[in-house]
Amino acid sequence: MTVTLKEITIENFIDAMKLEVKEDQTNFVASNAASIAQSKFHTFLECYGIYDEEKMIGFSAFGKNPADETIWIVRHMVDKNLQGKGYGKSGLKAVIEFLKNKYSCSEIYLDVVEENEIATNLYVKTGFKATGNKNGNSPIYKLDLAEYSED
Repeated sequence: MTVTLKEITIENFIDAMKLEVKEDQTNFVASNAASIAQSKFHTFLECYGIYDEEKMIGFSAFGKNPADETIWIVRHMVDKNLQGKGYGKSGLKAVIEFLKNKYSCSEIYLDVVEENEIATNLYVKTGFKATGNKNGNSPIYKLDLAEYSED
């Protein structure tokens, strides 16, 4: 498995919009189409496809919050037909490396719907820790890159 990120462009945005989560996950993450549309109005939000070789298997949106300069992963998903194969973890690691290199940041934030246990477990196993704060009803997690290990 060779997981890479490719920016969402006119050439691949249809592929991104075709990706879906499982039906019981639809309340946990916005559609990729909504995320792509949001990025056109919130220009700090970057949308990337997660690829295994040449096949888009997932989607992630992230960026630097202009209000406080913090780095956030706003969306992260793997297509329903490819979940459970390690792509979520591999894709998340690719996103972390991308953000670390692009922004020379020391911390990365995300929030996750409290009931989304699968995503929460992925983030915690990767090194994200609960901050005790919330974005609406969703707990906020922080990855301290000084403590992050790619293993």
